[in-house]
Amino acid sequence: MVKASRCIKMLFTGNLTRQIYTNPFFEGQEQHYLRAQIARITHSTTLIPKGLMRPVEDSETREIEENTPEEGEIQMPSTCDMKDMAKWSHATKNILKNGTTSLKQPEAPEGEDWDEDRINAEMKHLLEADPYATLLSSICDDKKIQVSKNLQQPCWCVNIMGDATEYASETSKKPVSNGVVVVRSLQWPGSYSFYNNGVFQQLYVGNGHKYEQQATFYPVDPPLIESDPKEYDGPQEPEQNAPVVAEVIQDDAGSAKGSDQE
Repeated sequence: MVKASRCIKMLFTGNLTRQIYTNPFFEGQEQHYLRAQIARITHSTTLIPKGLMRPVEDSETREIEENTPEEGEIQMPSTCDMKDMAKWSHATKNILKNGTTSLKQPEAPEGEDWDEDRINAEMKHLLEADPYATLLSSICDDKKIQVSKNLQQPCWCVNIMGDATEYASETSKKPVSNGVVVVRSLQWPGSYSFYNNGVFQQLYVGNGHKYEQQATFYPVDPPLIESDPKEYDGPQEPEQNAPVVAEVIQDDAGSAKGSDQE
């Protein structure tokens, strides 16, 4: 469904059981399209502070785990530090062109027997055509979006909102701030990440569509043409002649004259 959802674009109605009719054809209901879009948004916009997680060593499934350095627990950065775009990194794997987060091990066609070297060569070819993104990569490395023919810009916008002044804290050695760092995705409009004094959250409020320079849409199908009514078996209404303009004017004049006489 994720692979098919990349080929279409439609607005949600809230009716999850509604059948979707698009070109190319989407084999599913609105609930399936919604689930695919949620997966795409989640894997593209879920962010964490840099250094909070680390890849699992020797993991074939490319998992990540909480970072536990030898120096002790990780010290969360201050609010003002997180206004730097380089302090944010992706927390999830990227979705590949095949619609999943991992490549399937190639198998030999029926009747053939592949050795390990052939399997490795086929796997290398798949990785070249559909490469994995680096785990926990910085959002600074994301591909820029094309906003016009000759203009590109980063797909993230980082700002600090509110009072950015840092104050000394009686309960913590680190300064605290009442400001909130807001990271806004321009690739998926409506996706936001927030950070304040070591606490970070995610929020999405949008229409489920990815940004594109040239808007595309699917025209609504015209209404169905109704069939002619069946013959009426009951008593028939008497036929009447079509009105003639001259007769209508004459009748109206006579009615008005009679009314005046009374």
